[in-house]
Amino acid sequence: MKLTIAIICSNDHLIKKCIDSIPKQTPIIVILNYPDDYVLNIVNNDKRIKVYRCDERNLGKLRQLAVDKCKTPAICFVDSDCILEKNTIRIVEKELKKYYAVNIPLHFDYNNLSTKVVSLCRQFTTPDKLLYMPFAFRLDIQDKIGKLFNDKLYWGEDSDQRKRMKENGLEYGIAETFITHKVLTVKEDAKSSMRLGKGTFIQEVNGINEKRSFWKDISIITEIKNAVACSKATDSFLAGLYHFFIWRPTYKYGYWKERIKNGSKSQNNKQ
Repeated sequence: MKLTIAIICSNDHLIKKCIDSIPKQTPIIVILNYPDDYVLNIVNNDKRIKVYRCDERNLGKLRQLAVDKCKTPAICFVDSDCILEKNTIRIVEKELKKYYAVNIPLHFDYNNLSTKVVSLCRQFTTPDKLLYMPFAFRLDIQDKIGKLFNDKLYWGEDSDQRKRMKENGLEYGIAETFITHKVLTVKEDAKSSMRLGKGTFIQEVNGINEKRSFWKDISIITEIKNAVACSKATDSFLAGLYHFFIWRPTYKYGYWKERIKNGSKSQNNKQ
């Protein structure tokens, strides 16, 4: 089943490596979001790329725009800081004949001890058996679950798809291949985990997740259990420590910051 690669990009200069890793015969859609000159030059000088622009900080809307512009029976979303393996497209196209959606495992690269610890922790916090980025969809799935992306979910839109697929009895496959993510420093990973925390709140507001418990979030026992689980899953004591001291605190900070901010907005609106 022929697919199109879709990339959302603003100023990530790694997009060139991403595009170079995509087979020449595969169509590409790039949705530009406040792009810089370097990115504009890259995408506008590649004839196989269809370029669209939407300067709005809303991942749900940006990704649905790519879906709406797609001309092939399937679409595969890839982040601009990732590289496709040699046979990824061929394998996923074959798997989409069986499944409406295919999750492609994401392997985080590393180049020293600290980035290896980040990579190991990501194995635990971003498990392959969940429908996260990157993923591929047959476009006719929209006949079953409605449009692929909810523009109310400007972050954390993937959980909404999992919920709607489950409600409609649709299974997704796990690809027999993987995509490589760029090396993440501790600082970059902390920023990412904060965004994930923010996304969790957005999902909660839209009725996808249950409301988080403050008391559970401050429980040291819960965090120790999570850290031990991370250490066992990754066979790394350092990854467990990292999960306890860095990943979970920044994730919860992102969530509670967004929740408090929105609570303040609600109070101001009432006044």
